Amino acid sequence: MRVAVAHMTIGGALIALNLVAGICGILTWRAGTEVKGWLQQLLALSHTVVLLQALFGLYLLSGGNRAPAKLHYVYGLLPVGAVAFGYSARTSDSRRNLLQFSIIALIITALAVRAFMTGKGA
Repeated sequence: MRVAVAHMTIGGALIALNLVAGICGILTWRAGTEVKGWLQQLLALSHTVVLLQALFGLYLLSGGNRAPAKLHYVYGLLPVGAVAFGYSARTSDSRRNLLQFSIIALIITALAVRAFMTGKGA
């Protein structure tokens, strides 16, 4: 059950990380300032944690652990699709990319909250 605890812990971190990355990105975009390296790294970390969380979930599923609601799998895998979409839709315009990845981070936050709720059986 340690993996299940890690899955829930990483899920909480994923929610917080994407919320902070999304808000910081939107504020930076709105201010029209240059995108700093720390923000780029924060957004990249948020994407990495999404993929890590999905891997933990797939590992749990392969071990016979099932979520109480099947909808959990939809909310759990949609963030992976959102990250993939973000990278496939990148352009050479760094401001547009910042806005795009910031919005995706906020969408991931909402999906992860919902995944957490369905995973707990709420």
